[in-house]
Order: sequence, then structure tokens, then C-alpha cells
Amino acid sequence: MNSFISTSDAMKKAFTYLLIAFGLALYSAAFGEIFMRVFAPQSFVPRLVAAAPYGVRMNAPGAVYRQHTPEVRAVVRINDQGMRADRDFSLQKPEGVSRIAIFGDSYFLGYEADIEDIAATRLEEDLRAANCPVEVLNFSVSGFGAGEMLRTLEAKGMAFQPDVVIFQWHHTDPDDDRRSNLYALDEEGRLKPTGESYVPAMSAREFAERNPAYRLLSQHSHLFVALREHASRFVRRVMAGHVFSRRVTDGIEESDTPASAVDVAILAAAETRAKAGGADFFVVDVPGAQSRTRFRSSFRLLPADVAARANYVSTVEAFEHAASLTRKLYWERGHRHLTPAGNAVIARATAEREE
Repeated sequence: MNSFISTSDAMKKAFTYLLIAFGLALYSAAFGEIFMRVFAPQSFVPRLVAAAPYGVRMNAPGAVYRQHTPEVRAVVRINDQGMRADRDFSLQKPEGVSRIAIFGDSYFLGYEADIEDIAATRLEEDLRAANCPVEVLNFSVSGFGAGEMLRTLEAKGMAFQPDVVIFQWHHTDPDDDRRSNLYALDEEGRLKPTGESYVPAMSAREFAERNPAYRLLSQHSHLFVALREHASRFVRRVMAGHVFSRRVTDGIEESDTPASAVDVAILAAAETRAKAGGADFFVVDVPGAQSRTRFRSSFRLLPADVAARANYVSTVEAFEHAASLTRKLYWERGHRHLTPAGNAVIARATAEREE
């Protein structure tokens, strides 16, 4: 009997301790959530991607999702072909219309901006205003590096018969290409596919998106989003080989990984593929913002002779000309994407090269 009583008492104590631990965890989570909401409100910038049949990510066809930060609210709509657009496009070009296919990451996709304010839309409007009837097809996907852009261009983009192909270049591209490992150089220095695919954590992502609790937390909990973003950044640094090293300038994390021979070869292969299909090819620089009036070209990571090519469009001068202390060209409290004014600068600088 005494043994039974002792066991029962031990179970009660263990249950009590579990309740206390659960209560403390709940209290800590509630305190953390309130603290984050008051002192460090987070940005809710989801991205809905799917595995493309050609081995990389694509925007989830037909997706519609909202992004909101302390500075802006925006709606992202993806057409049934995986492009950011309000309509689908035929493979055949309309008569008398030129097509521009753009490839980039979340900057060219236009995160933290409604579709009428993104660079692709502004570029189309600028060229039409100059009596150049065009359609701009936006194949950009958040997180893309040049390797994923090349894979998408070859597998999908050229089928739409573009007259111009534009690749975005950003200081994250060398690290993105290292993570994706889609291409390498053979013994003679020629670019070759590695045979790999790059759809990171897609099964886990799809499982999480189907989970109501995850969706609730990811859409409403500031603490959950902060922890998820920190974990995601750490994983990306690990995959790029920068576990404990990163560059932070004026509070802004920035990669200084120089472009490798593989990166340069990827851009050259994209140009060759575009020209083989009868399209002109341009690379457009998305600079990093050190402040509202200071910008740093991402072309600095490329070899000087490559960055100096006529079809490589530096936008730094345009940003510096448009900047002022009272005008934001990049958002400052969200994920630091381009504001409508910043998107307009990119579009105008590109259109001037196109005209």
C-alpha cells in the first residue's frame, strides 16, 4: 500500500511539474509575442513556391497572398503559368507586339509592392509611352540565383518567344548559385549541368502550408515569424559556407562573395541561349542601399571586364540621382525591397537602354 501511495504521489508531482513547465512556456511565448508586437513588429512577407518540372522552384500557379510590414501592405497575384501577372499569356506573341522576359529574385518579382508599382509593370508602361508596344513577362521567383534563372529561361522562358531577355544581378547571386549547385565547369572550363535539382525543403514546406496551426502562426504571430526568419538566414549561410561570417553595413546584412567562374559562365550561357532564340540580352544591377542616398553596385562582385560590357546595365547613378533624404527608394523596416519609387528607377534606367 505504501508503495502504491508513493507511486501515486510521484505521478502527481510529475504532472504538477509538467503543468508548471507548460504554464511557464505559455507565459514566455505570450510575453515574447507582446514584446515583439510593441517593440519590434515583424514583417509578414510569405512566398508561395512549388517544385517546377524542370528541377527548380517556381511561383505556385494561381497563388494569391498578402504581404504586410510596418511600412506597406501589398497583394501578390500569380497567374496560372507561375508568373506575377493578372492574366495568362499565349505562347504565340500578339502581332506587332514585342516581348520582354525578365528573370530575377524577389526584387524583380516585386515583393512589398502591388503589381502596378513593380519594375516589370513600370518598364512596360515606360516603353509603351515611348511608342514601343510590349508585353513584359515576369518569370522572377523569390530566392532565385542566376543558375535558377538560366534553368527557367531554357525550360520555360524561351518558349514565349521573347525579343529581349533581362537577368537581374544582385549581391546574393553568388551565394544563391553556390547553394543551388545546378552548374559546374568541366575540365576545359565549359559550363555543364551538375544533374542536380534545387527545390529546398519543398516537402516540408508543403506539409507546413497544409497545417492550420502553422498557417495561423505564420500569418499572425510576430514571435513565430522572427524565429523562423532567423533560422532561415542561418540555414542559408550554412548552405553557402558562411556559418559565422557575414558583412553588415549600417545595420544591413550584405554578402561580399565575389562571382565565381561558374557565375560568369552562367550569365554567358544565358546570353548565348537568348541570342540563339533571336533575343537581345541584358543584365540589370539591383544595388544595395547603405542609406537613403548611398548605394553600392552589385556589379562590384563581377570581374571588371564583365561588368563593363555594354549590355550590363548599372543603375547606381540613376538611384543616386533620384535619391533624397526625404524619399525612400527601398523600404527600411520590412524586408528592404524596392518602394514604388525604387521600382520606377529600375524600370526607367532599363527602358532607356532598351529604347
